Amino acid sequence: MKSPDGGSVEAYAACSCGRRYPLSLAARTKLLAHLSNDENLARALSTIEAAAFDQQLLRDLWPADRISKLAMPGVVPVGTPVLHRPVEPVRLITRGLVKLGLHMTSVMHQAQGIGLAANQVGAPVRMCTHKLGAVAPTTLINPEILKSAGVWEYTEGCLSLSVDGAAAPVVRPKTLLIRALTLDGRAFIANADELFARVLQHEVDHLNGIEYVQRLTGLERTRVYLVMNEHDIDHSWMPPAPYG
Repeated sequence: MKSPDGGSVEAYAACSCGRRYPLSLAARTKLLAHLSNDENLARALSTIEAAAFDQQLLRDLWPADRISKLAMPGVVPVGTPVLHRPVEPVRLITRGLVKLGLHMTSVMHQAQGIGLAANQVGAPVRMCTHKLGAVAPTTLINPEILKSAGVWEYTEGCLSLSVDGAAAPVVRPKTLLIRALTLDGRAFIANADELFARVLQHEVDHLNGIEYVQRLTGLERTRVYLVMNEHDIDHSWMPPAPYG
């Protein structure tokens, strides 16, 4: 099957175990309708702009061995400004960006996490990694949630808020339609469900400056914010942002 720009498209359904299933022609056609010819980013390996971008990434990056009492090693803790404001879209795919993806993946695995956003390692760019590589490419650039539906409750924690008692059940949409790019410049689009959808929503929230605790409501919100008080966490950075 061909994409709008004439390139080939790999289309399949997958479960978190890694098993893949063929999509019907109708399903593939519906997904392709959300691709556009302007999705590709320039690959810039030696330009002045690319060099400046890579230098900025290097300056912002938290060392993998940096320790905080509130977060896992190499991960920015809550209360750090880069974690609480929207980040900028990626405009160039550079060597530095590829290295950032590798760094994020390494930090995520060392922390035994299932997902990680770029601003969680200090880089204010729209990129995230996840551990469900059997389902989809593990590094996604400029992820964008196009649609969401349903309701699903699932307990979440965060590598940037690694304190006892902070994990809590969060109610989010169950399914979503997401569009992104891969590190080799390919367009990616998926109908995501349950765990994969949950990981993507958690990481996209990070890229929008939202911590999962801001999605909590009722007694769970009260409990978790009391836990943060016990750890002297300034949660003025995290105003409520529940789903409507």
